[in-house]
Amino acid sequence: MSHRVWCCLSLWLFLLTVRARAEFYSSVDSMQDLGQLELELLNVTRSYLNAQQQQINLFRKFVEQLKLEHHMAMDGANLDDYLGHPLHAFRLIKRLVYDWDALHAPLVENKPREDYRQVVDNLSKEVGFPDLSELQGVVKGVARLQRVYNLTASDLADGIINGYFYDSAMDWRECYEIGVQLFDLGEHRRSLEWLQVAFNLLRTNPEMDEDDNSQFMADIREYAALANFELGNPKRAGRLLEKVLQAEPTHPAQHIRNYLDHREGSRSDQQKRDPSWFANYTRLCQGKTLPEKGDGSPLRCFLDGKRHAYFTLAPLQVEQVHLEPDINVYHGVLTLDQIDSIFEEADKLQMTRSGVTGAGGTRTVLDLRVSQQTGLDYESPIMKSIARLVAYISGFDMAGAEPMQVANYGVGGQYEPHPDYFEVNLPTSFKGDRISTSMFYLSNVEQGGYTVFTKLNVFLPPIKGALVMWHNLHRSLDVDPRTYHAGCPVIVGSKRIGNIWIHSGHQEFRRPCNLTSDSFKSAAYRKS
Repeated sequence: MSHRVWCCLSLWLFLLTVRARAEFYSSVDSMQDLGQLELELLNVTRSYLNAQQQQINLFRKFVEQLKLEHHMAMDGANLDDYLGHPLHAFRLIKRLVYDWDALHAPLVENKPREDYRQVVDNLSKEVGFPDLSELQGVVKGVARLQRVYNLTASDLADGIINGYFYDSAMDWRECYEIGVQLFDLGEHRRSLEWLQVAFNLLRTNPEMDEDDNSQFMADIREYAALANFELGNPKRAGRLLEKVLQAEPTHPAQHIRNYLDHREGSRSDQQKRDPSWFANYTRLCQGKTLPEKGDGSPLRCFLDGKRHAYFTLAPLQVEQVHLEPDINVYHGVLTLDQIDSIFEEADKLQMTRSGVTGAGGTRTVLDLRVSQQTGLDYESPIMKSIARLVAYISGFDMAGAEPMQVANYGVGGQYEPHPDYFEVNLPTSFKGDRISTSMFYLSNVEQGGYTVFTKLNVFLPPIKGALVMWHNLHRSLDVDPRTYHAGCPVIVGSKRIGNIWIHSGHQEFRRPCNLTSDSFKSAAYRKS
C-alpha cells in the first residue's frame, strides 16, 4: 500500500543507521530526553539547510552568469566570431578547468550533509532514537485512555480530552497513523474509529490535491475494509473495497478483495472480554463515588501530634479514607525542597522499565504496568530523613524496608489492580512478606493517575507531598486481599511516586500477632 509514502520524508532521519535505546514512552521524564533531542535536531537541520541554501545561491549565481555568457555568444548566431575572441576563449577554458570543477566538488563531497550526518549519528549514540515499538507503545497508551475514561477519537482529534480543551488538535495523517497502528496491534474496533475520523478530516481538507486526496481516501478505505472483515463484517468490507475500485479499477485493492473472498471473518475483537473487575475499576478511575465497603464508622480528618515526639510541634495532617483496613493519607509530609532532593538522587541512577514479579521471582515487562523506576537506598541525607519519617509514622523498624522505589508514569501510564504482598515466591533478600506500603506522591497530576482500591471502592487523586499508608498483612501475617489497588492511567501530566515497602521481619515487637488469626476479616474478598 502507499499509505506510508507521505511519512517517508519525515522519518528518513531514522534510517541514518541510528540505534534505539531503553524505552521512552513509559516515562514522561524519559520523554523529556526526546524533546531535547528533537530541539537539537531542529537546530542542526536549520544550520544544514542554511548551508545548503548558501551553496545553492552560489550555484544559481554561477548558472545565471553562464546563461548570459551563452546568450551573448549565440546572439547573432555566430559562435565562431565569439570564440575567435581570445578573452572569450580564455573564459570558456577557465570555466571548464576551474569553475565547473569548483562547482562539482561541493556537490560530490556535500560537506554540510556529512557534517549533518555526523551530528545525527552522535545524537543517536548519546540519546538514541525511538523505534516502531515506541510508537506502538504510545498508541496503546492512547487506546488505554479511551478504554478506561470513555474518550472518543473525534474528541481527541479536536483537542478535547476528558471534557477539557487543549491546543492539541490532530490532522488526518496523525489520526490515520493511529488507526493503522491499532489495526496492526489487533485493536480493530478502535482502529475503525480513528480511520473514520481521518477520513472525515481528509474529506474536508481544502489544501489537499485532488489526486492525493483520492489516493489517501483509498488507503483509508482499504484499512477500514480489513478491520471490518476482522470484526466479522465481510459485506461492509466488500462495499468499501468496491468504492476504491470504482474510482480506480486497477487499484491493488482488487488483490485484497480476492484474498478476503477466500477467508472467513475472524471476529477477533468480539472475543475479547473485559475482566470482572474492570467496570468497577474504570468508574473509580473516573472519580465516580461508589458505596464504600467499610465498617460503617465515620471517617475523620484530624491533627496527630502524639504519634511520635517528632510531630509535637508540627502535627501530622491525617485524612482517614478507609477503616478496616485502615488507609490514611498524611498531607504535606514532604516539602518541595525534599521532593527535589529525591529527584536529584534518582537522577544519579538509570531509570528502567517497571516489571511484574511472577512465579519463581522472575520479572516480566507487561502492559498492565507501564512506568519506569529506580531504587534509592537510605545513605544520602535526604533518604535518611525519609526513612526516619516513615519509621515515625508507621511505627515499624526500617531494617526490614526495601529501597524506595521512585517511579514515573508515561503516556497512559498505569498499574492494573494488584496486591503489594507476594504471598508466594518471597524474595530471599528480605525477611517475611511486605507488611506495609508507604506511597509518597511526588507530583500533582493534571488529569487521571488516581490510586484506587478496587475491592474497597476507594479512589485517591495524587496530591504532591502527601503520603498514603496501609497494611498489606493481617496481624496474623496472613495476606489481606482487601488491599488490592491500582494506579489509574495518566491522562494528562506526569505522575511521580515513591514507594517504600516494609517487610514483616524485625517487626515482632512493633506489631505483635494476636493469639488467634484475624484473617477471617478478609475471607470474603479472596475470590472477589
